[in-house]
Amino acid sequence: MATASNNTISLVKWSSTIMALGCATMSSFDIYPINVWLGFLAGVGWSWVGWIWREWSLVAINFGLTVIYGMGVLGSFW
Repeated sequence: MATASNNTISLVKWSSTIMALGCATMSSFDIYPINVWLGFLAGVGWSWVGWIWREWSLVAINFGLTVIYGMGVLGSFW
């Protein structure tokens, strides 16, 4: 089974952190739909990192956020 390198994990982790902060910033200024897109992508990234690390609480919270923001992403098309 292939494993992700530490550089890849670090890149996804920090990119997702920046997107999560961008999501919070865009939400505070009511900038839609980019806020839900950033939240969705941050959740996907952190879910993946949690999976690699086998941190199931990290997977659970971020998978939940991914689903919630994913509904917002779908809603942005209608």
